[in-house]
Amino acid sequence: MKRLITLLRHGETVTYDARGDFYRPLTEDGKLDVQRIGAFLDKKNLHPDKIIASAAERTLHSAEKLHKTLYPGVAPDITINPDFYNASAQTLLSALTALDAETKHVLIVGHNPGISALPALIAGTDMRKKRLFPSLKPASIIMIEITCDWPSLSPASGRIVQMVDAANVPQDFPWPDRNGSQKRKRPAYFYRQSSVIPFRVTNHDNGDSDFEVLMTLSSGGKHFVIPKGAIDPGLTAIESAVKEAREEAGCIGTALEPSVGKYHYQKWGARCDVEVFAMRVEQLLPDVEWEESHRGRKWVPLNEAIETVKEEGLRKVLKAFNDQKDRFVS
Repeated sequence: MKRLITLLRHGETVTYDARGDFYRPLTEDGKLDVQRIGAFLDKKNLHPDKIIASAAERTLHSAEKLHKTLYPGVAPDITINPDFYNASAQTLLSALTALDAETKHVLIVGHNPGISALPALIAGTDMRKKRLFPSLKPASIIMIEITCDWPSLSPASGRIVQMVDAANVPQDFPWPDRNGSQKRKRPAYFYRQSSVIPFRVTNHDNGDSDFEVLMTLSSGGKHFVIPKGAIDPGLTAIESAVKEAREEAGCIGTALEPSVGKYHYQKWGARCDVEVFAMRVEQLLPDVEWEESHRGRKWVPLNEAIETVKEEGLRKVLKAFNDQKDRFVS
């Protein structure tokens, strides 16, 4: 019986994170490159039935980004192996030999040097024959076909089917879905987004109330924004917005329905539609638990937030929130 092993090195990362190497996140290009690999595999109908990733931020996020393009609309199903963090090739091999017999195609997301050294342990004979000595670049894959069962893996077990670098696959994505004939600069799900207005209310003895909005710096650090992002496959608009609030602003709270409003803006060569919810902030995470603490954050009066945001559509939504604010006073 033929089985397939796909080895993926995580996408490009930032060079430093104050929390340590384990927490280094992907760069924007790194995220995109992994998604391009996912779209490539999807186009070839090469869908793994098991994805295993190191627990490090860069490998786990690579697995998640890949999954979103491989399985649009499906919540990620990824096995995290804590032993994969900077693991040796032998450690990765041990995980492969322990796979159940029902697994036909496994994809492993790992780190160099282990992920690049592993092919020699499962297809070394073929590599020497073809004079291949791969060192996987970020967001590149090597695919190995084997005919033995998992416990019998050896250097003579497999043959190299394909080696693919993210730079050599289509750089754009099909639109409006995986079978679409049009192209966009981001995966299709990027263009349907949700957002929260993270707020707090201070009530005074005289009956007045102060509304403040939690804002963070944009990813480029040029202006202040409220949390917003593509609706993650498998999540509702409000669930995805709450997730963005935790990641971008490091805040936890209760998002309220119905939504305050909707707006749209142009980005990545097309229209992005955004649904906006109000969220009462109940907790601010410390920097060590806040995924994007490099952004910084600040509380600003609601009226100031209205004047601060760039998109006119969002400004109108914030004004609508201002008009509705009596229902948020407790």
